[in-house]
Amino acid sequence: MRKPGWSGLVLCALLGCSAPKSSTGSEAPPPAPAAAASKPLQVTASPASKDDIILKSVELQGNTLVARVMHGGGCKEHTYELLWNGAFQKSAAGEAQAELVLAHDANGDSCEALLNRTASFDLGPLAQRWREQNKGEHGVVELRFTGSQVTGRYTF
Repeated sequence: MRKPGWSGLVLCALLGCSAPKSSTGSEAPPPAPAAAASKPLQVTASPASKDDIILKSVELQGNTLVARVMHGGGCKEHTYELLWNGAFQKSAAGEAQAELVLAHDANGDSCEALLNRTASFDLGPLAQRWREQNKGEHGVVELRFTGSQVTGRYTF
């Protein structure tokens, strides 16, 4: 008789299960990516995502936005870009807002495993644009993401 643990282990490997939980019962967060791995924010006239993606959370680490995402796949390498049209809006409180698009390219991956990934982006171009328009060195921009309720507050 086969042990049931093997089938669970094989299934987990095929579906990309998360790491085992610690003895406290909570999952350890994945290590933050190095700043060198960050892609710069891209300014484009009509930002749009190619393939479906769910933005789970964002964390700001200085000028780096770390996004935790989820999407289907598992057979090909996926790429991510952070896109912005270059315009600031004003929030109800009068603060600057930027509407960003987290673009996902699955490169034709039709596999259906549920993948959890982390992508990092350099927000330097956004800060530079704000400085040019506001003639100031320091600012705050509320980050909104198209198709998501997740927000962030970028202070520079």
